[in-house]
Amino acid sequence: MRLIALAVAEADDNRADWLQTGVHDALMGPGGAPGVAAACRKLARDPEGAVRQGAAHIAAWAADTR
Repeated sequence: MRLIALAVAEADDNRADWLQTGVHDALMGPGGAPGVAAACRKLARDPEGAVRQGAAHIAAWAADTR
């Protein structure tokens, strides 16, 4: 999840859209991985700012799917 958060933080708008779709399909969709929100909360304390930023984006995406 840390690598995904880092990729999200470094992505341009077009790539971020693709990553959002992939994250939703793989992690938040039916049969997705549990604990996305918990992982994002943990990554919110990561020492690397880009990881914290990416985790915030992913957490927002997760909140939009509820």
